[in-house]
Order: sequence, then C-alpha cells, then structure tokens
Amino acid sequence: MPSQLPQPTLDYLHTHWNAHLARTLAFLRQPSVSAQNWGVRETAALLRGWIEERGGRVRFFGRESHPIIYAEWNVGAPKTLLVYGMYDVQPVDDQIWTTPPFAAEIWNHPAGGESIVARGACNSKGPLMAMLHVIEAFQNTTGLPVNIKWTIEGEEEIGSMALQPFYETHAEMLKADAAFEPFWSQDEANARPHIILGTKGVLGLEFISRAGAWGGPREVIHSSAGVWVGSPAWRLVQALNTLVNEHQEVTIDGLPELSGVLPSDEALLRAMAEEFNLSTQHQRLFTQRFKRTDLSAYELLKHISFAPMLNINGFKSGYLGEGTHTIIPNDARAICDFRMPPGLTVEQVLSAIKAHLERRGFGDIQVSMDSGYPAARTPLEAPVVQAMIAAYRALGFEPTIQPMEASATPYFLYTDVLGLPFVWGGLGSAGGSHGPDEWCSVQGLRDLQKSTATFLSTFAEYQ
Repeated sequence: MPSQLPQPTLDYLHTHWNAHLARTLAFLRQPSVSAQNWGVRETAALLRGWIEERGGRVRFFGRESHPIIYAEWNVGAPKTLLVYGMYDVQPVDDQIWTTPPFAAEIWNHPAGGESIVARGACNSKGPLMAMLHVIEAFQNTTGLPVNIKWTIEGEEEIGSMALQPFYETHAEMLKADAAFEPFWSQDEANARPHIILGTKGVLGLEFISRAGAWGGPREVIHSSAGVWVGSPAWRLVQALNTLVNEHQEVTIDGLPELSGVLPSDEALLRAMAEEFNLSTQHQRLFTQRFKRTDLSAYELLKHISFAPMLNINGFKSGYLGEGTHTIIPNDARAICDFRMPPGLTVEQVLSAIKAHLERRGFGDIQVSMDSGYPAARTPLEAPVVQAMIAAYRALGFEPTIQPMEASATPYFLYTDVLGLPFVWGGLGSAGGSHGPDEWCSVQGLRDLQKSTATFLSTFAEYQ
C-alpha cells in the first residue's frame, strides 16, 4: 500500500474538473447505439483523437463498423495493467425519458441527486471518460505509475462478437500483470463501496413458434377458428412457462438451482447481508416487492449471485395496434436472455433448454442463440484485488467484497483466454442502465476519477 495518495494527480483532477465534465457531456451527446449502428464509427473516431492527444498509441481492430480501439501507454514501468472499456450503448426506442437521452443534461435525479442523465452515463461511457481523464492527470503530473493497455469495444451491447477472436489472436500483445475496469461501486453517496470478484455469463436466445404437426395456421386467420385451430402465440407462452416455476425461477431439466458457490463465498454473502437494505433495493429497481418475500437477505444475495435466470426481454405476435383486430397469428417470437452463474456453459444451457422442451412435447419450438459467454471470477487473494482494497482504504472506505455480480460482462476473456486476474471497481454511484433516465451522480463521477487514480498507484506498489 502506498504511503500517501497520488496527491499531485488528485489536485490536477480537481483543478481541471470543469473541462473534464464538459468533455464527458460532449461524449454522452454523441450517440453510439451498436444494435442500430448509430454513431458507432463516429464515436470511435472521437475517442481516437482524445486518446492520441494524451499520448496513447492507438490502433483499430475488429469490424470496421464497430471497431475495437486498442490504446497503449508504455512508460517503462515494472507493472502493466490491461484496462477494459466499452463505448457502445443500448437503444432508446420506445422509452419515455424526462429529458432527451442524448441531451446529457444535469438535474436532480430522485435516486442520485445532482446527476448527468443520458444514455451511457452509467453504462459505460461515464467510467470510460473517468479513465481517460485519470491518464491525462498522471501524464501532466508525476507520470503514469504503470504501463496501460486499453481495449475499448463498440459492440458489448450486442454480444462482444469480435472481442474473443481479437484476444485470442493478439494474446502476446495484450500481456499484462492484471486486468481492470473502472466502474461505480457505491449504491449512494458515501456508502461502502463494493469490490466485485466475478460476473455472471449471459446467453441471448430467440424462441419461435410456427404452424406444424402440432397444429396452428400457416397464414393469419380469423380468430373465430380458435376453437379448432391452435395459436402459435399461446403455444409459445405454454412452452416458455415450462422453463420456470411460479416464482419465475429456472426449472430446466439438468440445470441446478444454484451453481458455482465456493465455501469462501458464504462468509462474504453473510457480511453483505448485514448491510442489505430491502427498501433501498426496491427503490433502486423501481418495484414495490420482490418475487420471493420468504427469503432472507442472505438468501436473496445468494440467489442473485449464483442462481440461473431466464428473462423475457420482448414478446411479439399478431396485432399490437390500437383497437381490436380479431386474428390468430401464424407465428410468435420471444427474445430472451439467460443469466449463467459459474459452472454453466453456453453449450450446456442451450442443449438443456432444447432437450427440456422436447421432453414436454414442444420440440417444434425453434430455439436459436444470438450470442453468449460464460461467467468469470477472480480469487480474493489476487494482488489486483488486494490493491483495490488498499485504494479504498487509502481514501477512507472499508469495502464490501461481493463474490459475484448479476450483470454480465465478458471478463472470461481475461480470466480464461488471457489468464489474467481481473478487478472491477471504483467510487461513485449511478443507475438506470438500459432503461429511461439512465444517470450518474456528478459527485460520483469525480469520486470515480479519484479512486481510479488511487488504484493505479496502489497497484503499482502492491506486491
């Protein structure tokens, strides 16, 4: 642990805050919706210019439409850190925002106080800019304490298709001591920060029901025939219903209720449970109650960390306009995601779903995979994790250690493909990812810069 904070760098961040905030707002006003290829290439070009202005050597890899940005600062330091970032964001269609999603306005958000409200503010253009400004601050003060290799992808929100081939092909170029992503870890201002040791994997799925030997119309027909002719919409609903129980918990043949729990996780979960605030979580997730009201805080945390989950993201069939249109549709589609805890693979889950449906007479339901990757985790004793703990303590915070995060990020590329320990963290609060009025606290963004700078210093000295 360093004897003192990187004070010259922290002073620079404080002095240049207004310029950093203005640049962050400009970045958030640039759309980068990967699913629609809206502004992605332009955003990559913008980043390239800013990185090169700060001394980074930049190369583009992957798809021309959604390039992977690789930036490097080799300062001759003993240790090298591989940093992950993403510049693409989710679509904003059909969402009602208080202010336009790419206006990046600052207002008093009910969850975050004075906040930047914009698509990407939380996930993850805000943290990306924090990292950029920390590099700038070190470059203009004491110099970077570690060598930086930074991969910034433009298709995380559509499955990170190019990232794994890139890492496998360029493993030698990406050699480092550890990997890191700066990200918010506080539920609210001054709350205890979290250190995330792992994240679930995710599998994107599409389920389709069409006419076949089971019945159903080959063309759209009048709904009066519904007494005789089966509905693909109802059939898909019935098929999906076999995959979960009354609590919407996964009940797929061959898949466990919980997966990947280590003995060391029990103590970490119980420590988290002592600080678990149910009403705060209800507010954060915009709900009046959770599906299971019979579970303790410990059990809730264990399930969100290690239970698989099948989510219906969207369902489409037949007529969805105003008024009544009395038809039986000829097909039905559901877009889903499957959240995978450690111990499950993409192939295992896909195979289990298909076999489960087949055994229940729903073999006609088409199941296809859009994208997917497994869970990943890093041991608590890894030096990069201990350096993050030291950084928080240097700033006056005692962190909560979280064994797994329910959201998915392709960290397996670091732990499994490159063989690097990985840590995800930083001060600051943000929320609303993938939904309307996505936000990050203004003070939280400042705190994220401060904690990221401190972490780089502790990592440089931590043995």
